[in-house]
Amino acid sequence: MNSIKQVFEPKTQALPHQLEAIDFIKKHQEVALFDEQGLGKTKIVIESLCLSMKQGEIEGALVVAPMSLLYNWEHEVLKHSFLIPIVLKGTKREKRYKFMTGANFYITNYEAIIAELLRIKRFCKSRKVAMILDESARIKDPQTKTAQALFELRHYSLKRIIITGTPVANKPFDLWAQFFFLDGGKILGDDFDNFKSKYNEKSSDYIESLHELKTTIAKHSIRRCKNDVLELPEKRFINVYVDLKGKQLEIYNKLRNELKIEVQDIDGNISIDEAENILKKLLRLTQIASNPSLIDKGYNEIPAKFEKLDNLLKDIASKDEKAIIWTCFVENITLLKKRLREYNPLVIHGEIPIKDRMNFVNIFQESDKNKVIIANPAAAREGLTLTKANNAIYLDRNFNLVDYLQSQDRIHRISQTKECNIYKILARNTIDEYIDRLIDVKRDIAGYVQDDFEFLETGSYEFLSNRQELLRILG
Repeated sequence: MNSIKQVFEPKTQALPHQLEAIDFIKKHQEVALFDEQGLGKTKIVIESLCLSMKQGEIEGALVVAPMSLLYNWEHEVLKHSFLIPIVLKGTKREKRYKFMTGANFYITNYEAIIAELLRIKRFCKSRKVAMILDESARIKDPQTKTAQALFELRHYSLKRIIITGTPVANKPFDLWAQFFFLDGGKILGDDFDNFKSKYNEKSSDYIESLHELKTTIAKHSIRRCKNDVLELPEKRFINVYVDLKGKQLEIYNKLRNELKIEVQDIDGNISIDEAENILKKLLRLTQIASNPSLIDKGYNEIPAKFEKLDNLLKDIASKDEKAIIWTCFVENITLLKKRLREYNPLVIHGEIPIKDRMNFVNIFQESDKNKVIIANPAAAREGLTLTKANNAIYLDRNFNLVDYLQSQDRIHRISQTKECNIYKILARNTIDEYIDRLIDVKRDIAGYVQDDFEFLETGSYEFLSNRQELLRILG
C-alpha cells in the first residue's frame, strides 16, 4: 500500500438509512444490497469498505460494474472518500501497471472479467480484497462465461457484496446466480435447474413458492424503498394514447397479420417471452408503432408518436421544465436530435464514449440552455443523476423490466425537488398495450419477491403464460 498516511473517514455525511446499511455491511462478509435505485447505494458501499480498510479487515476492493458506470464509480469514490480509485482500462501493459499502483478501489467492467481472469486471480491472491458486483443482475444467467468466471473468483475474496435496485430483472430465477456468487449455494441451493423449475409460473404452487422465496430473500438482504426512507416528490404516471394512421397504420397491420398466423402455429406450451423468434418480430411491431422509418426507409410521413411528443415538449417548455426522452432505438435518437433542435438536446446512447456521456450529464445538470436529453435505456438507465429534469417520456419500450424501472428513476432520486411526471406514449390497439401489461406483471412479481408489497394477484402471473391477450392485440 501507499507509504502516505491514508484517511479512511468519509468526506460526505451519510443519511440515516445509509448509516443503517453501512453498519449491516460492516458486520457481514456476504451482503446483498437491494435498495431501490436512488437511495445512494454506491455511497453506502464506499463508506462501509473504507471502514473495513481502516480496521485492517481488507486491503482493497475490486468493483465490477457495467461499462457505463466505470467512471461514475471513480467519481463517487473521490466524492465520498479520501481514498484512491483506479479504472482498469487501457492496454495490457497499462492495466498491469494499474494493478501495481497501490490504489484502494480497482474498478473494472463485466466484459473485461474473462480476458483479465488470471491477472485478477493473482491480484486477489496477493492481498485481502472485497469483491463488489454493481448491477449484479448482469450475471442472472449462470451459464455465461462472465458468471462462471465470477463464481471462480469468489473463492479469492474475503468479503462479497452484490448491489442492484432490481434484483429480479425479469423473473424470480434471476436471483440464483447473484446469491451463488455470494455464498456458493448456501441460501438458494447449488443447482440452478432445480431452482428454475421451482419458480415456473405454470406450477400449481407458484404463489406458495414465491412466498417462501420472498421470506428467504428478506432474511438475507437489505431492501428499502424510497417512500420508506426519503421525503421525495411524488411520481405521476401518465398514459398518453395515439392512434396510428395513414402509411404507418398500413405497415403495422401488414406485419401484425403475418405475425398472427405465426403465433397461432406455435405450441401452446411455449411462453411468449421465451419464444425468441417471436420476440424479434414483436419488437419490429414496436419499431413500426414508434417510427416506421426504422424498418421501412420509404416511409416519409410524421409518425403519430412524434406529433404527440411535440405537443408534450411544448407544454413542458412552457413551465420552464426539462425532460428525458427514452427510446430503445439509436436511429430514433439521431432523428429526434435534428427534429428537436430548438431544445438544444443532448444525446446518450451506446456509441457515445463513456466519458462524453458523463460530460453531457454534467452539462444537462448545470446549463439552462439544454432542455432535453434523448437517450436509450441500454446506455443511460444506470447510475446517472438527471434530476434537473422532472419529466421522463417513453416514446417506446421493450420487454425489459429493468430498462423501464431504472431509467425512470434517473429523475426520481436524492436531490429531486419537483413532482416527477412519467409519460408513456402508447399507440392504441398495438403491441404497446401488450408490452405495458407485461411490464406491469413483471413489476408486480418482482415487487412481491423483493418484499415491496404483501400480496400478488393470481391474474398477474397467469398473464405470463396466457397467449390470448397477445392474440387479441394481433387482431
